[in-house]
Amino acid sequence: MLMTTENIVVQGGVVIYNPTAGRGQGAILVEQAKMHLGDSFEWVPTLRVGHATELAKSYAGKVPTIVACGGDGTVGDVARGIYGTDTNLGVIPVGTGNDFARNLGLPLNVEEACLAIMGGTIRYVDVGEINGSIFINNAGVGFDSHVMKTMNSGIRFLRGRPAFMLAILKSIFVYKPFHLTVQTEDVNLDIPKALLVSVLNGQVYAAGLPAAPGAEVDDGRMDVLILDNVHPIKRLGLLMMLQRGSHVQHPGIRLFQARSIKINAVPPQQINIDGEVRGSTPIIIDVKARTLRVLIR
Repeated sequence: MLMTTENIVVQGGVVIYNPTAGRGQGAILVEQAKMHLGDSFEWVPTLRVGHATELAKSYAGKVPTIVACGGDGTVGDVARGIYGTDTNLGVIPVGTGNDFARNLGLPLNVEEACLAIMGGTIRYVDVGEINGSIFINNAGVGFDSHVMKTMNSGIRFLRGRPAFMLAILKSIFVYKPFHLTVQTEDVNLDIPKALLVSVLNGQVYAAGLPAAPGAEVDDGRMDVLILDNVHPIKRLGLLMMLQRGSHVQHPGIRLFQARSIKINAVPPQQINIDGEVRGSTPIIIDVKARTLRVLIR
């Protein structure tokens, strides 16, 4: 599929940054980014959870480009703030997972990320709409959200995939399955015991795990990954398969695409939305095709 792109001239804007991103490395990396991006951008820090969305809304439509400097949570919050306007989204990935950047092929190096922003190539990408808001990377229910909650609340000394893997290992033997129902335009599933369902906007999540090989961020569809209940001992083997991208061959895995997804769980399950645990099932997700303008290299 051909990417939908456009070339523009980047003449400055606003950088919304999270000084606590990347397990405390954010503040250091922000100073590096300031040197590379130049003086044509105003730099504004976030002060609390959700502040990035408030800031982005206050600038959206008034400046041509707003850059999110932080992890996937910060990028998602900024995207929610500018969504529906003609403001472009730039990304300087300095978080723990940086999966949105990985899915778009954006540089993970701060200097190269800044150069990509100034290069002025816009790619129109999909977003998922969930409970009246949007997500850019993934919405996960069940084990997915339990792992993210464990990582956000109890792991402060690791970054990237090691942080995710430790959170997974802490959760893998204790998490209990739930009754899952999923409905799409083509699929109607009733699974008595499931471990997770994750709705993905790209190939990777959890700091680069190739959960949905072949997924595209601008094809107008989300990739839905479902894991049936697996004995705790066998979950480790499945995790190794996920790291290699060979999990799609496992009999307990279901992977398909959809434009609209209804999810319910008994008992109700929390939701991981772009790296933050917020809300609970039931949920309805709709794909908004190629509606977010993102600066790529």
